[in-house]
Amino acid sequence: MDGNDSILLFPDLGASPLPSQEIRVRFVNRCSFPIDVFWLSQKKEPTKYGTLREKQYLDVRTYKNHPWVARRAIDGCKLQMNTMPIYWPEPTAHANLITLIHETSTEIKEQLLNIPRELQDEVNKAIETKKEYYEVVCRFPAVRTAPREEPE
Repeated sequence: MDGNDSILLFPDLGASPLPSQEIRVRFVNRCSFPIDVFWLSQKKEPTKYGTLREKQYLDVRTYKNHPWVARRAIDGCKLQMNTMPIYWPEPTAHANLITLIHETSTEIKEQLLNIPRELQDEVNKAIETKKEYYEVVCRFPAVRTAPREEPE
């Protein structure tokens, strides 16, 4: 990524073409607004996998070195997962949680330019004092095992 990535809607990177281990991930929207979930292909093109309403989830099969990003559905505002703008799946035996989703400070500053100047300082102070965050949780879906047959 270069310095211009902060102004682009999607980062200039994509999935690795190298073979990799399959990873199951569950994206759960804990935001109060709908979010779009995108996978970034080898050609560095975003592929939308779904729009998640509040408390809705999406199970996907993906691979290590395959990046994912989230955007607010209504305006495309960039969101962060685990304080990072890009989610990189990692194989693990435990639940893989993406805990923090919020607008980046760049997005908020860009939106502030659309309101009257006399309100901008007031909004900046409110943002600094009020710490809100939204969550998108990524974890492995539960693995179901076949029922055991009892010996007779």
